[in-house]
Amino acid sequence: MRALVFRLLTTAALGALIFGAFQAYNILTTSERLEVKTVEIRGLSRVAPGDVEKLVADIQGQNILLVPIEKYSDRFAGHPRIRAAAFKKVLPNRVICTLEEREPVALVYADGFREVDDEGMVLTSDDLTDYLDLPVITGVSRRSVKEGAFCREPQLASALRVLGICKRYGGNFANEISELRVGDSGVSVVSLKEGMVLLVGESEFEGRLKKFFLIRSTIAKKEEPSKVIDLRFDDQVVLRSGI
Repeated sequence: MRALVFRLLTTAALGALIFGAFQAYNILTTSERLEVKTVEIRGLSRVAPGDVEKLVADIQGQNILLVPIEKYSDRFAGHPRIRAAAFKKVLPNRVICTLEEREPVALVYADGFREVDDEGMVLTSDDLTDYLDLPVITGVSRRSVKEGAFCREPQLASALRVLGICKRYGGNFANEISELRVGDSGVSVVSLKEGMVLLVGESEFEGRLKKFFLIRSTIAKKEEPSKVIDLRFDDQVVLRSGI
């Protein structure tokens, strides 16, 4: 008898708990107090605020507990100037959207200058594009350079890799690069400030550039500065006086 009473009481308590949970869920998911009133955008630099506001406009009015954050993060994946978007819910009614914009590292010349980031995304141009002081990459097929899309040209990937290595190991040299030429013989780096051209070739970029940076100061001390520095040989660096 006692066991039966205990089971009945347990069942009643469990039922009350489940009913209470449903009631609490219903209250939390329908409460006006938990409706999103504000979407705060952070990290904007060159992306037009209107572009972002359109992508998140329908968050407002939704219950903050039910907003599908992943859905909105995916929306930003198609924007050529945004690398990533992170969302944070702040109870009771605010959502913070933090953007990571793509940073141009060079200008690709193809019927005009186009900004490109380190992943090969060709960024949409704006009023600042013509005023950017960035290395220019030449020799890339114009057909592969389309704003708002990744350029998959292997030659562009090589130029960007060379630029990245120069930034990592070359100190101020990377800031002095005026042009990266790509062609059948690989990548050439032009530094107008130092008046030299580096012939890097088609492969082994890191090793070849490290070799140059190790002897760079020695080359600079030569009475007759070398205009062309050929790094394409395994065991030597060839210096020439003319371009």
